[in-house]
Amino acid sequence: MLFVVHAIIAPEHRDESFRRLKELGLPEAKGAKLLGAWMALTQQETWAIVEADDAEAVMKLYHPWTGLNLHTITPVMCFEALKAIVAAEY
Repeated sequence: MLFVVHAIIAPEHRDESFRRLKELGLPEAKGAKLLGAWMALTQQETWAIVEADDAEAVMKLYHPWTGLNLHTITPVMCFEALKAIVAAEY
């Protein structure tokens, strides 16, 4: 499964977020693979694409950061899979 993760970093938590990133590196969790990550130029938002076996693996990946940042985690699918579903329905 693919998930898009959007994180909002509160200004008062930015420095602590960067400290943790420097200390801990990018998060890892069994069953979840970070495919790519991007940060806004404002340093207040990040986006990531995660491939995971299930939602629990994604939750474990981001759990250490939930005390600092607000996360929105959305399961997504590629357009090829969507086209197949739509073709079968219509």
